[in-house]
Amino acid sequence: MNEKIETKGQAAGAGAQGGAGAGAGREEAGMKQGHFLDLKLPIGWLLSAYGVLLGVYGLVTKREMYEKSLGLNLNLAWGALMLAIGGLFLLTAFLKRNVKD
Repeated sequence: MNEKIETKGQAAGAGAQGGAGAGAGREEAGMKQGHFLDLKLPIGWLLSAYGVLLGVYGLVTKREMYEKSLGLNLNLAWGALMLAIGGLFLLTAFLKRNVKD
């Protein structure tokens, strides 16, 4: 009932390092490899998609709608800004992916 289940790393490192140092080597190796899930990709795609939608909406709306905003087409401006930021996220994600290879 009180059996101890050991993994391969624990059994190999238990003798020399007391079991504490066996996982440390794997953590350092994992840090050098980078993260498996890069959040820049979905954030970049989402911001880019919203930027395109907002920009298109800003292009097709009439000028009378923007009288309250001093005649500035804020939909088009924010759409362009979101598209640019989303593009930067995607650019950094793809450049980092190419550096790893």
